[in-house]
Amino acid sequence: MRALVLLAIYLIPAAASAEKRASAATDQPEILLTFDDGPALDKTPKVLDVLDQHHIKAVFFVNGWHFQGNRPTDEKERALLREELKRGHAVGNHTVHHYFLCGKVYSKRAAQEIEENAALIEQAIGIRPELFRTPYGAHCKALSEVLSGLGIKHTGWDIDPQDWRVKNAAKIEAYVEAQLKTLHGRAIVLFHDIQGETVKALPHILDWIDKENEARVASARPPIKIINYAYLIPEHKLVPPLLDALGRVLIEYIHRAATGPARLWGSLAWLSGQV
Repeated sequence: MRALVLLAIYLIPAAASAEKRASAATDQPEILLTFDDGPALDKTPKVLDVLDQHHIKAVFFVNGWHFQGNRPTDEKERALLREELKRGHAVGNHTVHHYFLCGKVYSKRAAQEIEENAALIEQAIGIRPELFRTPYGAHCKALSEVLSGLGIKHTGWDIDPQDWRVKNAAKIEAYVEAQLKTLHGRAIVLFHDIQGETVKALPHILDWIDKENEARVASARPPIKIINYAYLIPEHKLVPPLLDALGRVLIEYIHRAATGPARLWGSLAWLSGQV
């Protein structure tokens, strides 16, 4: 029990610090680009190349159903996640199946969907995702309680061209540019890298930002700054290996004790044999 208390001392300040940074405001227009529902073998690499050309780091909130399994395409998509990480982007958790977690059917599976996808991502890239976005941006008391129990926060958005519905590159571009013209402060932009029209629109939007910024600088107005995801990442104190292992056991206990308590004691037995 004392070890678990120590674990809480390590983790709670990190969560509070992340919340403080996430709420920071600025007068300069700033945007973070995020992409949902991938990876897509025929589209995501094109997005990565465009982002590289503009030296932009984004967040890719991925669904595990794309890359779970042993098919050749599954491994290619896991490799694509590793490529996202290699290029400096963040891989975020968007659940396994993109279910509506506030509905009557899937609300009871929220923790499972989140934790299983975190495990799939960790298996693919070697680290657990630190960012999470709920499917459809769903909010409800039950889901909030699940997220609180897991110690994670939902990453929302401010600018949504609804590219999944519009499916028209010109309209996607026009909407985003109109929003950016009047933007003050920080905003998160929502895209979907599984949408072909979004892939077409993205380079035009980024080229427009470059030209817009030239005009803004010439007229002494603040340019639109494209920022990375660093302000969303929680600060972590160095956690000793024993506490890290205990933390994993604690998480397993929370989600498995009701249906499989033997797994908890098995994990504890394994842990005791390792230290």
